[in-house]
Amino acid sequence: MKLISLTIVLLSGFAMNLMAVPAAPYLITFAQPDGSTFQAHLKGDEYFSWIETQNKQVLVKSKSSGFFEFALIEEDENKHLKLVPSGIPVIKRGQSALRSVAGVTNVTREQLGKMWQRKIAAKRNLKLVPAKNSP
Repeated sequence: MKLISLTIVLLSGFAMNLMAVPAAPYLITFAQPDGSTFQAHLKGDEYFSWIETQNKQVLVKSKSSGFFEFALIEEDENKHLKLVPSGIPVIKRGQSALRSVAGVTNVTREQLGKMWQRKIAAKRNLKLVPAKNSP
């Protein structure tokens, strides 16, 4: 009986590792470095998440400028898709309305799904290796 209980506890622990917490399902206010703010939805889960405006434009935060910008899709050296900033901030300084940009192509649900599935697969294939000097 103890063995069965222990097995159930261990399997439950492993199953919890595979589950992810979803993002908040409501509008969130984001602030730009210049003080302007906008509202958008946070989508995804703890493995992969993105910011999406109400008109379905995907946003990312630029590491160089600190501004939230419209997202573009690029392939990395391993042919994996990734979101990169476009250089076009979501909102202009002093304005309250989000920009609508004609030159930026929308990120599709299919592209986001591929990135999401790759992140989940990478997390599940994580191998724990002990350190060289560990007992």
